[in-house]
Amino acid sequence: MDSTPPASEELLQDEEQEATLKHPVLHPANKLHANSIQAASKELPVPPPLPRILSSMSRERVILSMLLLFALLLHALGSAQFLGSQGWAYVLGGSTNTADTNLLQTINTQVKQANRTGTKPPPLTPEQYVDLIVQKMTLDQKLGQMMIVQFTGSSYSLDLSTMISQYNVGAVIMFSVNGNIVNKTQLKELTQQMQSNSTLIPLAIATDQEGGYVNRLQGLDGPRPAPATIGATNDPTKATAAGIQDALDLASYGINLNLAPVVDVDNTPYSELHQDLRTYGNTPTKVTQMVGAYLQGLQQSGKVIGTLKHFPGLGSVIVDPHKGVPLLNRSKDQLEQIDWAPYRALIQQGGVHAIMVTHELVPALDKTRPSSLSNKVVQNILRDEMGFQGVIMTDSLTMLGVTDYYPPAQAAALSVEAGCDLLMGAASPNEVATMINGIKQAIAAGTINQQRINDSVRRILLMKYAMGLLTIPKL
Repeated sequence: MDSTPPASEELLQDEEQEATLKHPVLHPANKLHANSIQAASKELPVPPPLPRILSSMSRERVILSMLLLFALLLHALGSAQFLGSQGWAYVLGGSTNTADTNLLQTINTQVKQANRTGTKPPPLTPEQYVDLIVQKMTLDQKLGQMMIVQFTGSSYSLDLSTMISQYNVGAVIMFSVNGNIVNKTQLKELTQQMQSNSTLIPLAIATDQEGGYVNRLQGLDGPRPAPATIGATNDPTKATAAGIQDALDLASYGINLNLAPVVDVDNTPYSELHQDLRTYGNTPTKVTQMVGAYLQGLQQSGKVIGTLKHFPGLGSVIVDPHKGVPLLNRSKDQLEQIDWAPYRALIQQGGVHAIMVTHELVPALDKTRPSSLSNKVVQNILRDEMGFQGVIMTDSLTMLGVTDYYPPAQAAALSVEAGCDLLMGAASPNEVATMINGIKQAIAAGTINQQRINDSVRRILLMKYAMGLLTIPKL
């Protein structure tokens, strides 16, 4: 890594994500080699003999010529690409994703050509445009879009390049504790490079910008008021102003997905959320009002999307899901009246594009599986009862709230079976491959079907359309 460790204050500020970095040792049965590593291990074909004309050249001139050619090649391709996972295979045979990189361009060209012949059809809706994209994608591309990955360091590393360029991951999350956020210029250049190398579909680039204790941009833009501080004013315009400011800050660095606002209703003084002032209030009415105002301010520019969290609710639990398995021991009626009331109201108001599901046991719904892996929580409650059709993402699948139960490959498959769309946690190409392979095994076993995958990718692409990352071609 080429970045220095964060300052001690920053480590304390980012304590929420520290456990995310401590990835469990993968079960031997789930240790998979990425396709890029397998490809790199294959023996390259023996090159043909050099032309006879070289035999008349001195050895020194031959070596000098080869060095010059090598330097030009490095300059043209960029050392990261040349030395990356595709290596010489890229140089000799071209990108393995040549057709992939032209996906949107090909679809846009086909749409325009179709409208030059015969009767001009009506303009495409966002849903129709997204359907065209999904129909052209391979299974691997679709599964890549369902990954939200993290990385270490302040520069465009080889691992990050592989996850974006080879696995076509749909989203990247950035933490200051990971050394991803150092200064304004570095952050802008890094997000620009990530987007320029995401040649299949533009990236959702995320961070947690809640304000107060969880302020990932504090080293760049200074402090921002905590949700509890804003809630205490009883003034929704203060929440709207905070959302507008966060959107300006995030968008200026190329970040388009905020993993906020917190929608938990604060019901105990002993919870981490209460102690860190991360909630807007202790009543569903106040939380609904303040979160709605903040979300409206955050999303009004059309450049940054918010994420409601942490469903089904952390407002009354004491255990941090990074460190263990919280128990939300309420009846379903209590959950409806307290923890879920803001979610239901905000979904009905519209404008909710993403919801994060955390890892906790809710015995009233499911006595055995954490909520992020439970069909009874995700599908039955969020999808069916509340009618939410946007993106449902997991909290990090590397937290102890999940790994105490399942290895990453199985957790990934179970979260998709439960109804989640965007899976958080992988921090290396091997971890991405492990999760994708777990989903593929479930598809082969018949517990997940292709339609289920298509539905998730459609929701993710519609969210990206709302961010302004996808543009319907003009007829």
